[in-house]
Amino acid sequence: MLVEICVSCVKALNLASKFGADRVELCQELSCGGLTPSIALVKRSVALGMNTQVLIRPRSGDFVYAEDEKIQMMEDVVHYQKLGIQGIVVGALNEERSLDISFLKRLRMLTPNIELTFHKAFDDIDNWQKAIEQLISMKFDRILTSGCEVNVFEGKERLKEITEFASGRIQILPGGGIHPENIGKIIEFLKPNALHFSGTQKQRREKSKYFISEVLLVDEKKLKFLMDSSRRPSNRTT
Repeated sequence: MLVEICVSCVKALNLASKFGADRVELCQELSCGGLTPSIALVKRSVALGMNTQVLIRPRSGDFVYAEDEKIQMMEDVVHYQKLGIQGIVVGALNEERSLDISFLKRLRMLTPNIELTFHKAFDDIDNWQKAIEQLISMKFDRILTSGCEVNVFEGKERLKEITEFASGRIQILPGGGIHPENIGKIIEFLKPNALHFSGTQKQRREKSKYFISEVLLVDEKKLKFLMDSSRRPSNRTT
């Protein structure tokens, strides 16, 4: 099974390399679902020889972007490609909760030689069958999804339906809420070709009297357990 690790810091990147992840999706601020990562993190990933996918998301909140935000995103895409990455991860919708086709086509035109993954914004779409056909027609490579639910385990039935509907025409990458307590059941039910997870744990940071917050930080033991579960002989892709 191919494993993609969601990486938001240098420690997580080093662990992904140590544990032999097939691919990393780089971002920051996992507590809000991930934002565009720093240039330094991207450069380090490329230097480590990782298959590097970069999330392009300029802010938290919804995936309906104003034109100035779209320009910012396209500039980021152009810049990150120059660093030697393998792919871009992005999601963009319109007010009707369907794909922002015109913007996504512009992004695909900017990325003819790298992979393009549609972000979990897919789970906010009303007509997912239509969206899959549109993403295929725009030559997207994969869709990151938790089956239109809050996490993969809750969305496993729909994920199976989505995978069968896609029928190998576009990669379906299950991701979201995969942890040691449910990964075995997810693998048994879905028998996926790939999984996406972060191996993070909520931690409360109180070293500053002004900035006390609960953040998602990588947990080495948790990440190793998830990797080992994915790498068991019965779960390996041929």
